[in-house]
Amino acid sequence: MFGRSFKVARIGGIDIEIHPSWLIIVALIAYTLSEGWFPDQYDHWSTMAYWIVGTAAAVLFFVTVLVHELAHAVVAIRRGLPVPKITLFIFGGVSTVAEQPRTAREEFMIAAAGPATSLVIGIVCGALGFVLSSYQKAEGILYYLAIVNVLLAVFNILPGFPLDGGRVLRSIVWGRTKSLPRATRIASGVGELFGYVLMVGGGFLLLGGYVFDGIWLMFIGWFLHGAARSEGQGTRLESTLHGLTARDVMRADFPTVSPGDSIQGIVDHHMLQTGERAVMVSRDDAVLGILTVSDIKHIPREDWPNTPVQGVMTPRAKIVTVTAEASALEALNLIAKNGLNQVPVLENGRMVGLIGRRELVERIHLAEQLASVGGAPQA
Repeated sequence: MFGRSFKVARIGGIDIEIHPSWLIIVALIAYTLSEGWFPDQYDHWSTMAYWIVGTAAAVLFFVTVLVHELAHAVVAIRRGLPVPKITLFIFGGVSTVAEQPRTAREEFMIAAAGPATSLVIGIVCGALGFVLSSYQKAEGILYYLAIVNVLLAVFNILPGFPLDGGRVLRSIVWGRTKSLPRATRIASGVGELFGYVLMVGGGFLLLGGYVFDGIWLMFIGWFLHGAARSEGQGTRLESTLHGLTARDVMRADFPTVSPGDSIQGIVDHHMLQTGERAVMVSRDDAVLGILTVSDIKHIPREDWPNTPVQGVMTPRAKIVTVTAEASALEALNLIAKNGLNQVPVLENGRMVGLIGRRELVERIHLAEQLASVGGAPQA
């Protein structure tokens, strides 16, 4: 949505990125403050003053959002969890923690740090606004920051996963049940329900004549509902694959063909007959490349009988691979990131297996079925 994020700074080893949608919300907030909020509070400023103060307040608000996210990051890093980046976008910000918290306590501490920080910022800004009341422009900005940060703290503590409050809820359920998968299912379910509530509330506002507020609340509800579902699915994947290596989920009996074989023969005897989407091309046990359905699509069907595999395959140098001892989650991320259906597994430079999207999906589906009857290992 709106394109990819771009890096603007690096703080303490953490990349600070801005999503293009952030520019939209900053402009919208600046306009609302300059044309509505500050003119209502202070009726004797010039138009330029309204816009300078409004724009400054909008930018400073997102500075406080960044501080909120840095609070999450600092707690996570102190507990040994890497945080490669923070992204500011239309709904605020998000800290990318490279690993799941290892305990319910860690989850609670990381999640609670953000709202606590926003609350402190709100109190400090309110106190400074009172002290600087003789300087109206500073007072106006500080009181605005005080209000929105208190509201941000309250909103984030609501139990709408993946909001901070939803993560706090998950940590509490995790601590009681000793099961991260179960806690995730409950928290993401509550998050989806919370998203529905916001969408329904937005619908009522829309019917009541509050068009902008209604649409905005419905949009937030739709976003949170989708985020809760996506986050829940992602966490369940991590829980399912946690502790597994590429060796654990690979196929060691992957099909191989010779470089001189025709595409027609591969399609007839391997792909159509056995359902394989890819075959390895080798000579004397040395892997030369991989032939996939995507490779074959570029060749006209009438040329298949006379086209050798070697002229169509993806050569080994261009194949995305994973080592046998890498985590299964890393393999899944490689497949998803590169839009692949499979990834070869290497050990000491030799190909020892093949991980397909189908095998991973089957493993995940099996684990979820076992979890539903209480047979899955607890995380």
